[in-house]
This record gives sequence, C-alpha cells and structure tokens, in this order.
Amino acid sequence: MIMKKLFVFATLCFGMFTVANAQEDYAPEKGDFAVEFGFTPFNTLDGESFRLNEGMLKVRYFISDKDALRLKIGLGINNKTNTIDNSFDPVDKTVPYTISESTTKTKNKATDFSFMLGYERHLFTKGRFDVYAGLELGYGMSKYSGSVSTEGTRNNYDVDGKLTDYTKQDDNRDYTNISTDGRFTSQNYFAGNLFAGVDVYVWKNLYLGAECGLAFKTGKSPNTYFCDNNFSAAYKANGELTGSRTYTYDGETFTSVTTTVAGGTTTTTTVNTPKISDETSETSFKFFVEPAIRIGWKF
Repeated sequence: MIMKKLFVFATLCFGMFTVANAQEDYAPEKGDFAVEFGFTPFNTLDGESFRLNEGMLKVRYFISDKDALRLKIGLGINNKTNTIDNSFDPVDKTVPYTISESTTKTKNKATDFSFMLGYERHLFTKGRFDVYAGLELGYGMSKYSGSVSTEGTRNNYDVDGKLTDYTKQDDNRDYTNISTDGRFTSQNYFAGNLFAGVDVYVWKNLYLGAECGLAFKTGKSPNTYFCDNNFSAAYKANGELTGSRTYTYDGETFTSVTTTVAGGTTTTTTVNTPKISDETSETSFKFFVEPAIRIGWKF
C-alpha cells in the first residue's frame, strides 16, 4: 500500500513538472489567501473511482512571501440504509415451509469531524513550481452507530401442503459507538503531522498539489455495545396464539421471557452479560503519502 501511494505521489509530481513554466513568476506573496480541497481520482477501499477526500477543506494565509498559516477542516456524514428481502417460496412444494413478508433493514450512521492548525515554510519557489514543508496539530472525532431489524412470518405445512401453524418474528438490534459490521468504532483523538508538499500552478491562481510526511495520532475509543429487543409469537393455522417469547439485552443484562398459552406457564431468565468492550486507547506514528490530489485557488 505504501509503495502504491509513493507511485501515485511520484506520478503526480512528474506530471506537474511537465507543465512547469519558468517564464512567469507564480510565487505566493505576503497577504495572499488560498482555499483548496482534496479529491481522490484513484480506486478507494470502497471500490469508488472518484470521491472528495473526506470533505477536507484547507485555508492558507501568507504572513510573508515565504511563510503561511493554514487551517484544515474535515467533515464527513454518511447515513446508509440497506434493505434485503428474505422471502422464501420454493418451487419445490415438498419443502415444508415458506418465509413470507420478511425483510431485514440495516442502517449505519457515521459522522467525522477534524481540524488541523499548521505552519508552512516555502523553501523553493520558481515559476509554477513551489516546494514547502511544515508542521500541523489538531483534534478529531468520529461517531458510529447503527441498527439491524428483521420482520417476517414463517409458515409451516404438512405433507399435503396444508398450513399447520406459523410464527411471526420481530427482531431489533441497536449499535452504539460501533458500525453494524464491527469494522469501525467511535474515537476522539489528537493528531500531528510533519509534512512536505509541492504545488504547481497550472494557471495564474489555480494550482495542484500533493503532500507526504510523518503522522502522529493518539486517541481513545469509548465502550461499544448493542441493545436487543426481540419478539416472536407462534400461532395455529386458525390464528390461535400458542406461545410467545421475548428477550432484551441492554448492553449488560440479558432477560428472556417465554410464555406458553396452553397451560399458562411463564418462564423468566435473567443473565448478567459483560459489555462488548471497555474504553480503549491507541497511539500510532507512521509515514504517509496523500492518495489525493489537492486543488486550490489563490486570491
């Protein structure tokens, strides 16, 4: 993955060199103001061929011809819902059951926010070509949650294909601080980057750029857990209720209630269950190459 990013960075720099023209001075000056964003034209982990770089927006202000202050803000909101039809009605009628009106709906909510304050020293500027280095520090947070709900009816038949009984089911699970597939967890973190970058002005005030450097990050993830609320009820073919079962899980305690209509018996079970996880801490220090192209406009 690092080699791929290096290749992308080198290719981008080479392409910038080919358009460089030293006949006109495009160097930034004291008092200049610039706004830029990043986008990824290459394949991403989600298989997309193009996307904005996590909503990243960067603002620069040149306090001298060689020095600039910068503010980088990232904001990403992704709410996704997926519905699957679980209905099962086989062609082979010897199968003793069908599943009708059954759907599973999965919802994932993700929100990311970050900001970085930094300083740039522009080391070499000639024509369209501008090389700089600097340092930035900042804070970020990500929040994940989701839910999975399933509703449906299972119909059971005898060997003659006649309905004997059926069961209705309603299952709901809510996730907190974690995505439904368990891949992502909420986090609060502090970060810092030592970076070097290159800008090439493709037109008077329009430039493309890329960055690489060393990244430091330290953060904490809160406890992750889910809550269950599930219900099922069994009926005879004529609609007479024969029994039901409910169970709940609040992240710590599991409670099950089983009711049998014939005989009127009720069974309740309570089990103390540990949470999925406790608060965790993570610290990383690594080399990075931005897989995105930066495009900006100088005022």
